[in-house]
Amino acid sequence: MGLSQEDLSVKSGVSPSSIARLETGKGNISLLNLLSLLKELDLLNELQLIFRDPNLSLALLAKSKTKKPRQRVRKQKKISPNENKEWIWGKQNE
Repeated sequence: MGLSQEDLSVKSGVSPSSIARLETGKGNISLLNLLSLLKELDLLNELQLIFRDPNLSLALLAKSKTKKPRQRVRKQKKISPNENKEWIWGKQNE
């Protein structure tokens, strides 16, 4: 396409290291970054052929950057069998 990685980086907003990872196949690139690159390279319509839902717009998907916050889950505390027994003074070593 006649673009350097730097030029493509500036136009797409994707870091040069992400572009290098994509070109070499080493590491991963986010879907949002991939869509931004394809849009800048005028290849977004080629990817559209993969999706069968005609209502899905990759351009809208590329613009949306909303992420749902992840819910934290606490580990269940394991209760030892002796925890439920009543403690009696002087019998702590039994």
